[in-house]
Amino acid sequence: MNMVNRYCKCCHHLAGRPEAAANFCNSHFIPDRWELQYPELSECSEISLIGHCKDCNGVLKETILLPENLAGDDLLKAIYDTMQTAHPYDKFWEQVGYCGSCEERSRFYTSRDNRTQFQRSRQFLDLFEDWDREQVRIWLEQNFPPEKYTEVFRDTGGSLFGSVIRIAKAEGSFDKVKAILDYIRPSEHDSGTHDRTPLTAYEFDFVPIPNYGCEGIYIDCYLKGKFDESGRTSIHVGTLKTLRWDLESAKVMGELCGALMYHASQYVNRELHRYTPQEELEAEYRRQLKQEKASGEGEAGDGR
Repeated sequence: MNMVNRYCKCCHHLAGRPEAAANFCNSHFIPDRWELQYPELSECSEISLIGHCKDCNGVLKETILLPENLAGDDLLKAIYDTMQTAHPYDKFWEQVGYCGSCEERSRFYTSRDNRTQFQRSRQFLDLFEDWDREQVRIWLEQNFPPEKYTEVFRDTGGSLFGSVIRIAKAEGSFDKVKAILDYIRPSEHDSGTHDRTPLTAYEFDFVPIPNYGCEGIYIDCYLKGKFDESGRTSIHVGTLKTLRWDLESAKVMGELCGALMYHASQYVNRELHRYTPQEELEAEYRRQLKQEKASGEGEAGDGR
């Protein structure tokens, strides 16, 4: 089910008239990208196709509702399938391809269909909040595993923070602190902060820093060192907070800092391939191909 819910200046007068608005979008809507907005992944109920008006270039949005009562892998599959197959306002003919009133819109759908599997997977992963990227990445690796050594699903600072928190909880590192913890928040949820740059280097440390704030004890987590090619040497990736001020709480939060630092180091070392610079991945891939070719020629020679 589709519904137009954002109007450009050309069609603002059509608000509240769904049929007229749909007719307008049929001839004017040109899609640019897919978007997900949700408070919690379990509450995700729709995916939006963001586009523009071919006349005024104003923003238009087409919202596609997902089936109800989906969760986990079923929800991810529904989002993925919708993103890969939905084509509002165009028809698809096997012999001809996409047909509609806007040639640019048909090209958008055709371009989507011509993407490699890895390009599709990476675009899908980028729809989600940092906090959910690990879950989505694992689902992609199970259903659409990368085919080349150079194809890796990168973490962001926020998704690395989320992974470290999950591992620390599973290992029991939150047993002492959970009674006093107020919240855990990746940096992407901080006001004005949406740094979701992929991590493309591994020469960094995960640094949790405890401190007193105006409402209690905070642990601000940073990446320090080289984590991408931007030249930056520090980014904030998440915060943990308690409303307590006492010595015992300070000790508990300090102990948690040590555990987070340990689990982050273990995780990055275990997943080092996903943090390796692209140039290194490409060089290693060329070496592997050269080695395979030499091995194949050697076996052919032995056969003669």
